[in-house]
Amino acid sequence: MLETVQPRPRTQNVYVKNGKPLVAKVPHYNGDYLRASVEKSLELLGGLEKSIQTGDKVMLKPNFNCSYATPLSTNLDFLATAIEVLQDAGATVTVGELSGRADWPTEKVLQNLGVMPVLHRHNVQFIDFQYDQWVTLEVDGKEWKSFRVPRSIYEANKRVYLPNMRTHSAGRYSGALKLSVGYIDLDDRDYLHEDKNTVEARIAELNLAWQPNLVIMDARRNTLGWHGRGNYVYSNLIMASGDMVAIDAEGVKILKSYGAENRLTDVPVQEVGQLKAAAAHGIGSLDYEIVESTPHLSTEQTGNEITDPALLAIAADMNKAK
Repeated sequence: MLETVQPRPRTQNVYVKNGKPLVAKVPHYNGDYLRASVEKSLELLGGLEKSIQTGDKVMLKPNFNCSYATPLSTNLDFLATAIEVLQDAGATVTVGELSGRADWPTEKVLQNLGVMPVLHRHNVQFIDFQYDQWVTLEVDGKEWKSFRVPRSIYEANKRVYLPNMRTHSAGRYSGALKLSVGYIDLDDRDYLHEDKNTVEARIAELNLAWQPNLVIMDARRNTLGWHGRGNYVYSNLIMASGDMVAIDAEGVKILKSYGAENRLTDVPVQEVGQLKAAAAHGIGSLDYEIVESTPHLSTEQTGNEITDPALLAIAADMNKAK
């Protein structure tokens, strides 16, 4: 029989202004400055050090539910960048995930996507939640009274989420809130999906278990089809926030702006099921402020030469040696 536990204390969002949660938006086009874009998003919020400090043990939650490419799965460069930024801040990083039945088991998905070489290169431990110790977590939800979660993410010191941003067949939208599906067991996932009219509320209530300290969203490539797959569009953004509802609401607004026919088309942002239920439970806020930066136009559109600082240092050394 599994141990029964209670939700973790509500995480205080440290990224607020004028009493409202902040959502950072940084344009990122084709370029090798991904780390600069991620760091800029954190700078706009007020700095990574406000949520992650030296010595913190961070559970990093990506999306490796299936073997399909981004935005169905976390981009490996984005994963590596997040790991490097957290490690350079002095945190110890662990990655955890549990793939879904459609592409089971998790180790197959990781192999298909090439995840483990990235983790090995950065000396990061991976926890396959399937083999973790599980606990039963009791919540005061309308749709859930309890569900099972892995002890490692339940007891984590800090949590950072790495969602993508796209449409979804069952959940209508897939972003930060829906990343929670990756930490419940497969039987509970079956219950989650058994009634299409309650899926969105059930997704939201999974986040009664805990809230992440930080969300960094890869919103560069997205899907618009009602089924969450198919042709891509490019929003070309890196986003960050301490509020899952706020960042997901902004993601929904962006996807709706394309005017595609999907399950978001005729639903006001505040009425999207996941957002409405999560806001009602106080998991996050639909009233937020945007902070954004200008794009790196010199690297993307003008063709101006960008000099690598390392090459300048080498050239300086060579000149000294002459």
